[in-house]
Amino acid sequence: MSWSRVPPTAVGLLAAALLAPASWPAGREEAFAVVGARIVPVSGPVIETGTVMMRGGLIEAVGTAVAVPPGVRVIEGQGLTVTPGLIDGFGGVGLPPPSPRPSGGGAAPVQNAPGGLAPEAPALDRVRIADALKARDGGVTTALVIPPEGVLPGRSVLLNLSGEKAEGMVLRQPAALHVHMATLAGRYPNSLMGTMALVRQSLLDAARYREEWAAYEKSPVGRRRPIYDAGLEAWSEVTAGRLPLVVTASRENDIRRALSLADEFKVRVVVAGAPQASRLADQIKARKLPLLVGVNFDPPRPASSLGLEDDERERKDIEEAERNPAALHKAGVPFALVSGHAPSFLAGVQKAIERGLPAEAALRAVTLGAAEVLGLADRTGSLDRGKIANAVVWSGEPLSKEARVKMVFVDGKLYEPDTRAQPTPAPPAGSQHVARSGPRRGPRSPRRLPSRRHRRRPPTKAWRSWAAPS
Repeated sequence: MSWSRVPPTAVGLLAAALLAPASWPAGREEAFAVVGARIVPVSGPVIETGTVMMRGGLIEAVGTAVAVPPGVRVIEGQGLTVTPGLIDGFGGVGLPPPSPRPSGGGAAPVQNAPGGLAPEAPALDRVRIADALKARDGGVTTALVIPPEGVLPGRSVLLNLSGEKAEGMVLRQPAALHVHMATLAGRYPNSLMGTMALVRQSLLDAARYREEWAAYEKSPVGRRRPIYDAGLEAWSEVTAGRLPLVVTASRENDIRRALSLADEFKVRVVVAGAPQASRLADQIKARKLPLLVGVNFDPPRPASSLGLEDDERERKDIEEAERNPAALHKAGVPFALVSGHAPSFLAGVQKAIERGLPAEAALRAVTLGAAEVLGLADRTGSLDRGKIANAVVWSGEPLSKEARVKMVFVDGKLYEPDTRAQPTPAPPAGSQHVARSGPRRGPRSPRRLPSRRHRRRPPTKAWRSWAAPS
């Protein structure tokens, strides 16, 4: 019988049958088990030789006596270490670089996108998927994304780095409203006093705006409808307690300013950056202030800072920032370590470890500690049954300079990192962009599969030679 006589529909069905994976029936949940590995759950003691099993996007079992059922893909983990996926709780994962300033020296154009005064601007709209997924190669599975420039850069989004569309990655949208304690060149606010005045007035206006709308919704007859204001709507989410206010602090006094806002307006405040937080360790600990401590230790300084005196101050600031995580840990202050828009998250974490932060404390700060600050500890941040299957398989000690990310699981999907994207030393000062403030698959028995990737497989794709397509 010639193929030309076969009805097109039959050809399509035959082709589908031939192409369907024989080893993983349609509709079966994808499942993996990493066996014989060293497991660091973070929420409990280290398991020197154990198994982590993941199914349907969740962690199904963790321990030393996990029975792997038929149909689960087994990965031999001898000599490897499994940790929770890393969380970058404050950074620019997936965002385009900041717009350059005009050659005339004035402020860069500020619309709803790059920087300026746009509290209503959603960071999600600016995320570029290809760029966001690059962070996954370094072990990052979850990220809070906000632009670094401006004073009111908008509302951040929390992403789980799995999928083909930004919307499919969303864990929380919006995640928070942000204020950078910074200034704008050539326009208001061009001083920190102006920035604080702007924030206070915005909070006052938002409270009044929320009251007007509440009164109107309760009794609209005979009452003029309030005018919708996107900016005040964003601020009202903060005054109503539905969103936290994340304040980026570059100096000690910026933390004091953030605390004063929390006291005056009774809003939830989180401080990000905070290179001088250890100076206020006792106060921060007493107030239980959530901290997202940046590892962007050497951001660019203002163009005007060119003198020898400024150079000496810059050196001291960098050294203090590098020692800051260790000092906070010694003082018993809980915190998360975040990239803070540094070009290499891992390099910054490694620097904090070099400056005295214990490696186990650093790992907690980029996993469960970050999840706690972000309000995600009930679903991610540790290797516990029922949590999102976000995990990293390392060769070498996690977070060390010798360590390499071998596999990354996000939402239970397996990805192969591009080894060319492994952490490199941070570039010299001036190459980073941040806002500165102040003067600155039919069931079969489990089969063991190699943990090494095939050199011919393309980077950042699932291991499709043995892992059935979802």
